[in-house]
Amino acid sequence: MKLPKYFISCDWGTSNFRLRLVETENLNVLEEHKTDQGVKTIFEKFQKQDSLSQQQFFTDYLVSQIQNLPAEHQKHLVVLAGMSSSSIGLYELPYTDMPITMDGKSLLWKNLNLVPEDLNLLVISGVKTATGMMRGEEIQAIGLEDELKQFDSGTLILPGTHCKHMYYEVGTFTGLRNYMTGELFEVLSSKSILSNSIENLGWNTDSEQAFLKGIEVGFEGEWSANLLTVRATHLFGESKKEDNFYYLSGLLIGDELSYLKGHTGKVFLAASGAVYKLYKLALEKLIVADNLVCFDSNTLERALLIGQKKIIVLNEK
Repeated sequence: MKLPKYFISCDWGTSNFRLRLVETENLNVLEEHKTDQGVKTIFEKFQKQDSLSQQQFFTDYLVSQIQNLPAEHQKHLVVLAGMSSSSIGLYELPYTDMPITMDGKSLLWKNLNLVPEDLNLLVISGVKTATGMMRGEEIQAIGLEDELKQFDSGTLILPGTHCKHMYYEVGTFTGLRNYMTGELFEVLSSKSILSNSIENLGWNTDSEQAFLKGIEVGFEGEWSANLLTVRATHLFGESKKEDNFYYLSGLLIGDELSYLKGHTGKVFLAASGAVYKLYKLALEKLIVADNLVCFDSNTLERALLIGQKKIIVLNEK
Protein backbone atom coordinates (compact mmCIF):
# COMPACT_ATOMS: atom_id res chain seq x y z
CA MET A 1 0.00 0.00 0.00
CA LYS A 2 1.41 3.36 -1.06
CA LEU A 3 -0.05 6.49 0.46
CA PRO A 4 -0.04 9.82 -1.37
CA LYS A 5 2.90 12.02 -0.39
CA TYR A 6 0.56 14.95 0.22
CA PHE A 7 -3.14 15.52 0.76
CA ILE A 8 -5.38 18.56 1.12
CA SER A 9 -7.27 18.63 4.40
CA CYS A 10 -10.64 20.36 4.13
CA ASP A 11 -12.51 21.25 7.30
CA TRP A 12 -15.84 22.65 6.10
CA GLY A 13 -18.03 23.53 9.03
CA THR A 14 -21.35 25.30 9.35
CA SER A 15 -19.74 28.72 9.69
CA ASN A 16 -16.16 28.43 8.42
CA PHE A 17 -14.05 26.86 5.68
CA ARG A 18 -10.41 25.81 5.93
CA LEU A 19 -7.88 24.11 3.65
CA ARG A 20 -4.50 22.78 4.74
CA LEU A 21 -1.80 21.31 2.52
CA VAL A 22 -0.40 18.37 4.49
CA GLU A 23 2.58 16.03 4.20
CA THR A 24 0.96 12.64 4.70
CA GLU A 25 3.80 10.86 6.49
CA ASN A 26 4.50 13.33 9.30
CA LEU A 27 1.35 15.50 9.00
CA ASN A 28 3.34 18.71 8.69
CA VAL A 29 1.13 21.56 7.47
CA LEU A 30 2.81 23.37 4.57
CA GLU A 31 0.07 25.87 3.66
CA GLU A 32 -3.23 26.99 5.17
CA HIS A 33 -6.14 28.96 3.75
CA LYS A 34 -9.29 30.03 5.65
CA THR A 35 -12.55 31.81 4.84
CA ASP A 36 -15.82 32.52 6.63
CA GLN A 37 -17.79 30.74 3.90
CA GLY A 38 -19.18 27.82 5.83
CA VAL A 39 -21.64 25.30 4.45
CA LYS A 40 -24.63 27.31 5.67
CA THR A 41 -23.53 30.44 3.78
CA ILE A 42 -22.69 28.58 0.57
CA PHE A 43 -26.01 26.72 0.67
CA GLU A 44 -27.90 30.00 1.04
CA LYS A 45 -26.06 31.36 -2.02
CA PHE A 46 -26.85 28.16 -3.92
CA GLN A 47 -30.57 28.59 -3.22
CA LYS A 48 -30.55 32.07 -4.75
CA GLN A 49 -29.55 30.75 -8.19
CA ASP A 50 -30.93 28.05 -10.50
CA SER A 51 -28.22 27.42 -13.08
CA LEU A 52 -26.02 24.95 -11.15
CA SER A 53 -26.74 21.79 -9.19
CA GLN A 54 -25.93 21.81 -5.47
CA GLN A 55 -22.90 19.54 -5.95
CA GLN A 56 -21.55 21.69 -8.77
CA PHE A 57 -22.11 24.92 -6.85
CA PHE A 58 -20.16 23.61 -3.85
CA THR A 59 -17.51 22.06 -6.07
CA ASP A 60 -16.94 25.37 -7.85
CA TYR A 61 -16.35 27.10 -4.53
CA LEU A 62 -13.98 24.35 -3.37
CA VAL A 63 -11.98 24.54 -6.61
CA SER A 64 -11.76 28.33 -6.38
CA GLN A 65 -10.29 28.07 -2.89
CA ILE A 66 -7.84 25.29 -3.79
CA GLN A 67 -6.40 27.74 -6.30
CA ASN A 68 -5.03 29.67 -3.31
CA LEU A 69 -2.60 26.79 -2.70
CA PRO A 70 0.68 26.46 -4.64
CA ALA A 71 -0.01 25.43 -8.24
CA GLU A 72 1.99 22.21 -7.98
CA HIS A 73 -0.18 21.05 -5.05
CA GLN A 74 -3.67 21.74 -6.37
CA LYS A 75 -4.42 18.23 -7.69
CA HIS A 76 -3.79 16.22 -4.52
CA LEU A 77 -6.45 14.10 -2.83
CA VAL A 78 -8.87 16.35 -0.91
CA VAL A 79 -10.16 14.85 2.34
CA LEU A 80 -13.36 16.60 3.48
CA ALA A 81 -14.56 16.49 7.07
CA GLY A 82 -17.47 18.34 8.59
CA MET A 83 -20.71 19.54 7.05
CA SER A 84 -19.68 18.94 3.44
CA SER A 85 -21.35 15.51 3.69
CA SER A 86 -24.64 16.94 5.02
CA SER A 87 -27.90 17.57 3.18
CA ILE A 88 -26.84 21.22 2.74
CA GLY A 89 -23.29 20.34 1.68
CA LEU A 90 -21.37 19.13 -1.34
CA TYR A 91 -22.42 15.45 -1.27
CA GLU A 92 -24.83 13.98 1.25
CA LEU A 93 -23.88 10.79 3.08
CA PRO A 94 -26.01 9.08 5.75
CA TYR A 95 -24.89 9.21 9.35
CA THR A 96 -23.04 6.23 10.80
CA ASP A 97 -24.54 4.79 13.98
CA MET A 98 -22.59 4.67 17.21
CA PRO A 99 -20.49 2.97 18.49
CA ILE A 100 -17.38 3.92 16.53
CA THR A 101 -13.89 2.53 16.99
CA MET A 102 -10.62 4.45 17.12
CA ASP A 103 -9.32 2.83 13.92
CA GLY A 104 -12.02 4.59 11.88
CA LYS A 105 -13.31 1.38 10.29
CA SER A 106 -16.86 1.96 11.53
CA LEU A 107 -17.11 5.34 9.78
CA LEU A 108 -18.57 5.91 6.31
CA TRP A 109 -16.81 7.69 3.44
CA LYS A 110 -17.16 8.13 -0.31
CA ASN A 111 -14.69 8.65 -3.16
CA LEU A 112 -15.71 11.26 -5.72
CA ASN A 113 -13.71 11.71 -8.91
CA LEU A 114 -14.84 14.99 -10.41
CA VAL A 115 -14.61 15.68 -14.13
CA PRO A 116 -13.72 18.07 -15.72
CA GLU A 117 -12.23 19.53 -12.53
CA ASP A 118 -9.76 16.62 -12.37
CA LEU A 119 -10.28 16.48 -8.63
CA ASN A 120 -10.28 13.45 -6.33
CA LEU A 121 -12.35 13.88 -3.17
CA LEU A 122 -12.72 11.71 -0.09
CA VAL A 123 -15.92 12.80 1.68
CA ILE A 124 -16.40 11.55 5.25
CA SER A 125 -19.82 11.19 6.86
CA GLY A 126 -20.93 11.94 10.42
CA VAL A 127 -22.15 9.90 13.39
CA LYS A 128 -25.51 9.69 15.15
CA THR A 129 -27.21 8.21 18.18
CA ALA A 130 -30.74 8.50 19.53
CA THR A 131 -29.61 11.55 21.53
CA GLY A 132 -27.25 13.37 19.18
CA MET A 133 -25.42 13.79 15.89
CA MET A 134 -22.21 15.31 14.58
CA ARG A 135 -20.20 15.78 11.42
CA GLY A 136 -16.47 16.44 11.72
CA GLU A 137 -15.87 15.99 15.42
CA GLU A 138 -15.80 12.20 15.03
CA ILE A 139 -12.63 12.61 12.95
CA GLN A 140 -11.05 14.68 15.72
CA ALA A 141 -12.15 12.08 18.25
CA ILE A 142 -10.49 9.11 16.53
CA GLY A 143 -7.43 11.33 16.04
CA LEU A 144 -7.06 11.57 19.82
CA GLU A 145 -6.31 7.85 20.10
CA ASP A 146 -2.78 8.27 21.49
CA GLU A 147 -4.04 10.69 24.16
CA LEU A 148 -7.00 8.53 25.21
CA LYS A 149 -5.63 4.99 25.01
CA GLN A 150 -3.94 5.26 28.41
CA PHE A 151 -7.39 5.61 30.01
CA ASP A 152 -10.04 2.91 30.36
CA SER A 153 -13.03 5.23 30.03
CA GLY A 154 -14.26 8.80 30.28
CA THR A 155 -16.31 11.58 28.72
CA LEU A 156 -14.81 13.62 25.86
CA ILE A 157 -16.20 17.16 25.63
CA LEU A 158 -15.87 19.03 22.34
CA PRO A 159 -17.31 22.56 22.75
CA GLY A 160 -18.72 24.42 19.79
CA THR A 161 -21.91 25.87 18.34
CA HIS A 162 -23.46 22.51 19.17
CA CYS A 163 -21.33 20.98 21.92
CA LYS A 164 -20.63 17.27 21.79
CA HIS A 165 -20.17 14.97 24.78
CA MET A 166 -18.83 11.57 23.69
CA TYR A 167 -18.57 8.54 25.96
CA TYR A 168 -15.33 6.61 25.62
CA GLU A 169 -14.60 3.08 26.75
CA VAL A 170 -11.54 0.96 25.90
CA GLY A 171 -10.84 2.28 22.40
CA THR A 172 -14.47 2.81 21.42
CA PHE A 173 -16.86 5.76 21.53
CA THR A 174 -20.12 4.28 22.74
CA GLY A 175 -22.44 7.27 23.07
CA LEU A 176 -23.05 10.91 22.23
CA ARG A 177 -25.11 13.81 23.54
CA ASN A 178 -25.50 17.26 21.96
CA TYR A 179 -25.92 20.60 23.73
CA MET A 180 -26.92 23.73 21.78
CA THR A 181 -24.96 25.93 24.18
CA GLY A 182 -23.10 27.95 21.55
CA GLU A 183 -26.15 28.57 19.40
CA LEU A 184 -28.29 29.48 22.41
CA PHE A 185 -25.69 32.02 23.49
CA GLU A 186 -25.59 33.52 19.99
CA VAL A 187 -29.38 33.85 19.79
CA LEU A 188 -29.80 35.24 23.30
CA SER A 189 -26.89 37.68 23.09
CA SER A 190 -27.69 39.07 19.63
CA LYS A 191 -31.40 38.57 18.91
CA SER A 192 -33.24 38.57 22.25
CA ILE A 193 -34.24 41.31 24.67
CA LEU A 194 -30.91 40.69 26.42
CA SER A 195 -28.86 41.91 23.46
CA ASN A 196 -28.81 45.55 24.58
CA SER A 197 -27.40 44.53 27.96
CA ILE A 198 -24.45 42.52 26.63
CA GLU A 199 -21.11 43.52 25.11
CA ASN A 200 -17.90 41.59 24.58
CA LEU A 201 -14.96 43.77 25.58
CA GLY A 202 -12.57 40.95 26.37
CA TRP A 203 -11.53 38.95 29.40
CA ASN A 204 -10.49 40.54 32.72
CA THR A 205 -10.76 39.91 36.46
CA ASP A 206 -14.31 41.26 36.69
CA SER A 207 -15.35 39.15 33.71
CA GLU A 208 -13.99 36.04 35.39
CA GLN A 209 -15.99 36.72 38.53
CA ALA A 210 -19.15 37.28 36.49
CA PHE A 211 -18.55 34.05 34.58
CA LEU A 212 -18.00 32.04 37.75
CA LYS A 213 -21.18 33.51 39.26
CA GLY A 214 -23.10 32.39 36.19
CA ILE A 215 -21.50 28.96 36.37
CA GLU A 216 -22.67 28.46 39.95
CA VAL A 217 -26.27 29.36 39.02
CA GLY A 218 -26.11 27.13 35.94
CA PHE A 219 -24.84 24.21 38.01
CA GLU A 220 -28.00 24.44 40.11
CA GLY A 221 -30.29 24.22 37.08
CA GLU A 222 -31.52 27.79 37.55
CA TRP A 223 -30.30 29.25 34.26
CA SER A 224 -33.73 29.86 32.70
CA ALA A 225 -35.08 31.59 35.81
CA ASN A 226 -32.06 33.91 35.83
CA LEU A 227 -31.87 34.96 32.19
CA LEU A 228 -33.82 38.18 32.65
CA THR A 229 -31.52 39.21 35.50
CA VAL A 230 -28.96 39.97 32.75
CA ARG A 231 -31.17 42.82 31.56
CA ALA A 232 -32.49 43.82 34.99
CA THR A 233 -29.09 44.24 36.62
CA HIS A 234 -27.90 46.33 33.69
CA LEU A 235 -30.97 48.59 33.72
CA PHE A 236 -30.64 49.15 37.46
CA GLY A 237 -26.92 49.87 37.25
CA GLU A 238 -25.88 46.74 39.12
CA SER A 239 -23.83 45.19 36.33
CA LYS A 240 -21.84 46.20 33.27
CA LYS A 241 -22.56 44.98 29.73
CA GLU A 242 -19.13 43.36 29.47
CA ASP A 243 -19.70 41.41 32.69
CA ASN A 244 -23.14 40.30 31.55
CA PHE A 245 -21.54 38.77 28.45
CA TYR A 246 -19.61 36.33 30.62
CA TYR A 247 -22.39 35.89 33.18
CA LEU A 248 -24.71 34.67 30.41
CA SER A 249 -21.99 32.40 29.08
CA GLY A 250 -21.55 30.98 32.58
CA LEU A 251 -25.26 30.32 32.96
CA LEU A 252 -25.40 28.26 29.76
CA ILE A 253 -22.12 26.39 30.18
CA GLY A 254 -22.95 25.67 33.82
CA ASP A 255 -26.26 24.13 32.81
CA GLU A 256 -24.60 22.05 30.09
CA LEU A 257 -22.06 20.60 32.52
CA SER A 258 -24.33 20.28 35.57
CA TYR A 259 -24.93 16.56 35.03
CA LEU A 260 -21.25 15.98 35.80
CA LYS A 261 -21.65 17.12 39.42
CA GLY A 262 -20.31 14.33 41.59
CA HIS A 263 -18.89 12.57 38.51
CA THR A 264 -16.00 10.28 39.49
CA GLY A 265 -14.73 9.25 36.06
CA LYS A 266 -12.33 11.01 33.73
CA VAL A 267 -13.46 14.04 31.74
CA PHE A 268 -11.46 14.99 28.64
CA LEU A 269 -11.73 18.56 27.37
CA ALA A 270 -10.59 19.22 23.81
CA ALA A 271 -11.05 22.80 22.63
CA SER A 272 -9.35 25.87 21.20
CA GLY A 273 -9.65 29.61 21.54
CA ALA A 274 -11.67 31.40 24.21
CA VAL A 275 -14.02 28.48 24.90
CA TYR A 276 -11.08 26.36 26.07
CA LYS A 277 -10.47 28.76 28.96
CA LEU A 278 -14.17 29.00 29.84
CA TYR A 279 -14.87 25.27 29.86
CA LYS A 280 -11.65 24.55 31.75
CA LEU A 281 -12.60 27.07 34.45
CA ALA A 282 -16.08 25.60 34.71
CA LEU A 283 -14.89 21.99 34.92
CA GLU A 284 -12.28 22.86 37.53
CA LYS A 285 -15.14 24.12 39.71
CA LEU A 286 -17.22 21.03 39.14
CA ILE A 287 -15.03 17.92 39.27
CA VAL A 288 -11.94 16.69 41.09
CA ALA A 289 -8.80 18.11 39.47
CA ASP A 290 -7.21 14.68 38.97
CA ASN A 291 -10.19 13.61 36.86
CA LEU A 292 -9.85 16.47 34.35
CA VAL A 293 -7.59 15.93 31.34
CA CYS A 294 -7.21 18.88 28.93
CA PHE A 295 -6.11 18.85 25.29
CA ASP A 296 -5.24 22.25 23.88
CA SER A 297 -5.77 23.70 20.42
CA ASN A 298 -2.54 22.25 18.99
CA THR A 299 -3.53 18.74 20.04
CA LEU A 300 -7.03 19.18 18.63
CA GLU A 301 -5.76 20.64 15.35
CA ARG A 302 -3.43 17.70 14.83
CA ALA A 303 -6.14 15.22 15.85
CA LEU A 304 -8.21 16.19 12.79
CA LEU A 305 -5.27 15.44 10.50
CA ILE A 306 -4.55 12.14 12.26
CA GLY A 307 -8.20 11.14 11.84
CA GLN A 308 -8.21 12.11 8.16
CA LYS A 309 -5.02 10.13 7.57
CA LYS A 310 -6.64 7.06 9.13
CA ILE A 311 -9.45 7.27 6.56
CA ILE A 312 -6.90 7.67 3.74
CA VAL A 313 -5.13 4.51 4.90
CA LEU A 314 -8.40 2.57 5.10
CA ASN A 315 -9.47 3.85 1.69
CA GLU A 316 -6.25 2.68 0.10
CA LYS A 317 -6.60 -0.90 1.40
